[in-house]
Amino acid sequence: MNKAEFLDKLQTNLKRSHVVDINRYLQDYRELIADESEARSVSEDQVVNGLDDPKTIVRNIMTEDHPKTHFPTAWLVLLILALVIGSPLWCSLLLLGIILILLGYLLVWLIPAGLIVFSLSALVIGAYGLPAGIVSLFKVGVAIGAAELGTSLIGFSLALLVGAISWWSIKYFSIASIAFSKWLISKFKEAY
Repeated sequence: MNKAEFLDKLQTNLKRSHVVDINRYLQDYRELIADESEARSVSEDQVVNGLDDPKTIVRNIMTEDHPKTHFPTAWLVLLILALVIGSPLWCSLLLLGIILILLGYLLVWLIPAGLIVFSLSALVIGAYGLPAGIVSLFKVGVAIGAAELGTSLIGFSLALLVGAISWWSIKYFSIASIAFSKWLISKFKEAY
């Protein structure tokens, strides 16, 4: 095989591998053949016969050098067509992911909201039961008045207890939500 045939086969194999900068590799091998021919004082055909097969050279280039490759035109057209046709699907999947994340936040924050509502309702029961218990203690009877006062004290104590738990849950849920949001944003930044 002479120099022209070798370079032609090398160019063909580089094109089949979709290498973008074919001319750079061809120029490198032209210079290599010329330099080896001068250095060893042999003909260019002998230097070419000493080189590997062009398929092997291209395989080595692809594994060692990782050159830039491009899509063939037909594949590029199919890829663009698939993106255009599939964009409603991808947009709906993205929207679904956003909705699921927001739903997760909502479900997590329903726990402190429920605790606050329970604490406020226990506070209202205690606030209503205290004057009602005092009035019923004198008007209706000692047993009913004592039960009413006990209910109001239980309501106040539950309001304090659940209020403290809701304060604690708000504090730690907000820290966890901020940490999760930062982690989620960092994952999106890594992806892009």
